[in-house]
Amino acid sequence: MSTKYYEIILDWFKAQIVSGALSAGDTIPSERELAAQFGVSRVPVREALRILEYIGIIENTPDGMKVQHTDLQLLSPTANFATEITRETIENLFEVRIFLESAAAYYAATRRTEEDIRNMRASVQDMLRAIERPVREEEEMIRASHQFHFCVIAAAKNAVLENMYRNLYDLLEISKQYTIGQSSVTESTLMDHEAILSKIESGNAEEAAKFMRFHLSNALRRLGETASDGKRPE
Repeated sequence: MSTKYYEIILDWFKAQIVSGALSAGDTIPSERELAAQFGVSRVPVREALRILEYIGIIENTPDGMKVQHTDLQLLSPTANFATEITRETIENLFEVRIFLESAAAYYAATRRTEEDIRNMRASVQDMLRAIERPVREEEEMIRASHQFHFCVIAAAKNAVLENMYRNLYDLLEISKQYTIGQSSVTESTLMDHEAILSKIESGNAEEAAKFMRFHLSNALRRLGETASDGKRPE
């Protein structure tokens, strides 16, 4: 799987801390400066900064973003900031996902447009094609699954809900990586998405929310089963 831009930026911060170029109390470059430095938009920069802020490496102060502290564990050359997210954090994130996406499915069933339905159906079809190929395309299945969830959020037509979801996007993506892999994006996932789409298309808000809650609760259950057998989720 290719390295994402925000991971490159995280690696740069780690190198700066390891070398001593950044120490506790130092002001970090602005989003604009970092975007220019790496030749990217502000989106991956913002993703990296949110992760760094969440795990306590940086903090937002009246004088700008500053290095809060440097955890010795993070100073290891092989350390990965994303792995500092704990299992409790992942479970908490799933609770947030269940809450937000069940509400999104409910409102999507009453507010969706024909374009929303087409977009959701296209994501389901993309997943089906990836599953049916002789050699399953894991990244395409994951991409299509993620896109379906974003389509449901968009169909809810609630700017506040969508903004909350996108603000949590980076950490939610990390939570998905613990439960969505080659063995978990399967026909069962596809069937769940088809069921959710059917309820949204028919305008059954209660059932749409129920099916979304069931779908995400199963993902959370898989996380617990993986923990119990001592293996990291694929």
